[in-house]
Amino acid sequence: QRERLFNLPVTQYEKVNKLSRDFEPFRNLWLTAADWLQWNKTWMNDSLVNIDAELLANNVNNAYRTIHKSVKHFTSIEGSVGCLDVAQEIKKRIEEFRPHIPLIQALRNPGMRNRHWEQLSNELNMQIKPKGALTFANCLEMGLQNHTEAIAKVAEVAAKEFSIEQALDKMESEWEAVMLDVNSYKETGTYIMKCGDDTAQQLDDHIVMAQAMSFSPYKKPFEARISTWENKLRTTQDVLEEWANCQKCWLYLEPIFSSEDIMMQLPVEGKRYQTMDRIWRKIMSGAKGDSKVISYCADNRLLENLRECNLLLEQVQKGLSEYLE
Repeated sequence: QRERLFNLPVTQYEKVNKLSRDFEPFRNLWLTAADWLQWNKTWMNDSLVNIDAELLANNVNNAYRTIHKSVKHFTSIEGSVGCLDVAQEIKKRIEEFRPHIPLIQALRNPGMRNRHWEQLSNELNMQIKPKGALTFANCLEMGLQNHTEAIAKVAEVAAKEFSIEQALDKMESEWEAVMLDVNSYKETGTYIMKCGDDTAQQLDDHIVMAQAMSFSPYKKPFEARISTWENKLRTTQDVLEEWANCQKCWLYLEPIFSSEDIMMQLPVEGKRYQTMDRIWRKIMSGAKGDSKVISYCADNRLLENLRECNLLLEQVQKGLSEYLE
C-alpha cells in the first residue's frame, strides 16, 4: 500500500509467505523443546505446592501433540536428521513424564486436607504431606509413582468432599448481602419490614441444596456444619413466614387499637394487643439495628416471640370480631 501511495513498483511477497510456512515446523520444534526443558526442570525441582496440576497437564498434552507432528514432519524431509533427533528425544522425555500426570493431579488436588494426608501416610506406611521444600523429584525418590492408584483414590474422595465444602462456602457468602428492608411506618414510632420474593426463592433453593448434601456419602467431614446450616435456613424461613403474618395483622389492628374508645370497650383484647405491640416494637428495633437476614432471622428466640405475637393477635382478632357482631 505504501509503494502504491508513492507510485513505486509493488514488491511481490509470495516468497516471504512461503518462507514463513516452511520455517513454522522449525519454530514449533525449537519453542516446544525449549519450553519442555524449562517446564520439566521447574516441575521436578520447584516446590510441589507451587505446581498448577491442570496447567501442567495442558502444557504436557499440547507439547506432546506439537512434538508428535514435528517427528512426522522431519521424518519426511531429507537432510533434517538433526531436527528429527531433537524431536524424537523431546518426544521420548514427554512420554516418560506423561504417566506421572495423574499422580501430580492427585497430590495437588485442592481438596486434600490433613485428614487425607494422614490416611495416605497410614495406608502407605510413609510420611506424606506436601511442605515447602518437597519437590516432585522427592516424591519419585520416595516411590510414590508406585502408589498412584491409592493416592488418586484418596484424592477423588477429597475432591468430592471439597465440592461440598465449596458449595457451603458459596451459600454462606450469598447470604452476606441479603438484607431486610426495614423502614419507619407513619407516625407509629416503629418500623415495618419488606422481604422480596427473591429471598424466599433463595431460601427454598438453599434448603433443597442442604438436604441433598445431608444425603451425600461424602458429607461426614461437614455433617455438623451441614446440619447447622440447614437448621439456620429453616429457622429463617419460619421466622419470615411468621413475621409476614404478624405484620399483616399488626397493620390492620394498629389504627383500631390506637383509639382510646376501643381500648375502653375491649380491655382484655386491648391488654393483649399492648403486650403484642411491645414485643413487636422490640423485634422491629432489633431488625433496624441488624438487617442482615441470615444473622437476625436465624434465631429460635425470635421465632418464639413472633409465634407468641401471632397467638396474641389471633385472640385479639377473635375478640374484636365478636364485639363487632
